[in-house]
Amino acid sequence: MTTLLDLIPALGGPRECGPGRQEGHIYAECGFSPHGVPIDHFLIDLPIPVNPGQLGLSSQGVTFIERQGTWHVVDVIGESHYPCAADFVEEAKALGVSRKIPRTGDFSRLTRESTLILIHPRGRVTNSLPLASFTSGFFCPCGHGHSAHEPCAGYHWYAAEANVPGTVKRRLKRTSYEVRPLLSGAPALEFTPAYILRVPISNLSVIRNRDGSVNRQSRAVADKARLPVIDADA
Repeated sequence: MTTLLDLIPALGGPRECGPGRQEGHIYAECGFSPHGVPIDHFLIDLPIPVNPGQLGLSSQGVTFIERQGTWHVVDVIGESHYPCAADFVEEAKALGVSRKIPRTGDFSRLTRESTLILIHPRGRVTNSLPLASFTSGFFCPCGHGHSAHEPCAGYHWYAAEANVPGTVKRRLKRTSYEVRPLLSGAPALEFTPAYILRVPISNLSVIRNRDGSVNRQSRAVADKARLPVIDADA
C-alpha cells in the first residue's frame, strides 16, 4: 500500500555543494519516493523572511532549535553553491536532502517529529508587485493559488537563469530543470533571506570510510537520536 508520506534515504554522490559526503560524518536526510508525497508539499509558501544573524543562526553548519517541545535542525543553504533556491529544490527533488550535522550536536534531542528546515539567502522576492506584469504563465507550485503579485515560492524558478544555449533549461551536476524567464524589460529581482523548505528527517546516515569501515564514534553519537540510523557510502 502506498502511504501518504513514503520517505527513503537520500542518494549519495556529487552535489552542487561538493564531490560527495564526507567519510565518518553524520547527515540528516529526507529522500522522496516516486510513490510518496512530492517535494512541493514541503515548500514553505509564502517563504518566511528571516534574519539569520539576528536569530543567532550559523551561516555555515546547522543550528538546533526547539519549538513546542520538539527539536528541529535549521540549516542555511550556501549561496555560493546554490545561487538560487530553485537549484536546491530541484536537486533535492532528484537526490533527496542530505545535510551534514556536526558530531558535537546533541543528537538525543532528535525524534521522529523533528524536521530539517532550510533557509536560502535569496529565499523570498521582495518586489513582486512591479515584477508581476513581467511574468508569463505564473503559477503557484504548492497549489495555494497565489498570484504573481504575491511573493510566492513560484518566484524561485524566475530567479534561476538558463545555462543550456537555446533553451529555458538549467543544468546542474546531476539533474536539470526548466526555468521561467521574466519578460523583456523586467526590473531586477530583489530578495531577502527566508525559510523555503521544511522536510521530515527520514533517517541519519553515517558515511562509511573509504575502506568500508564505519566510524564507531560517529555511529554511537548518531544512535542517540530516536531516528533510524544507516551506514551509507559517500
